[in-house]
Amino acid sequence: MKKRFLVAAAILTASASFAQQEKQPPPPPAPPPVMDVRAVPPPPPAPLVPDKQAAALPKDYRAFLKQNPTVKSIGWSQDKVHIHLKSGKEEVYNLNDREQMQHLKDKYGELPVAPPPPPPPPKAPEIRSEQ
Repeated sequence: MKKRFLVAAAILTASASFAQQEKQPPPPPAPPPVMDVRAVPPPPPAPLVPDKQAAALPKDYRAFLKQNPTVKSIGWSQDKVHIHLKSGKEEVYNLNDREQMQHLKDKYGELPVAPPPPPPPPKAPEIRSEQ
């Protein structure tokens, strides 16, 4: 019985001495690795300058823009022509109205050919339900 009491007293003394010790804070994290600047990829290329953009356009479109210096771009929707001016304004002409089309041709001359319509989206696969 004395041995048990002696062991219990020793354990109690040891735990009390460990509890009174000051706990040290964890060490600071390691510094981040140094990055080699030469390994960084180059930035993306700059957007095309207007001269290079104009070179990428079809001939008739470039001729239209050259003939009409106030026009920034021209676009088509289902039955309308949209003339975007450099002043920020937009003129819309209905392709089905002969009067508007005549006014458009008198003001801007012959229009460039409209681009082909985008291809139709692919068909969705059939979903078969098993019963």
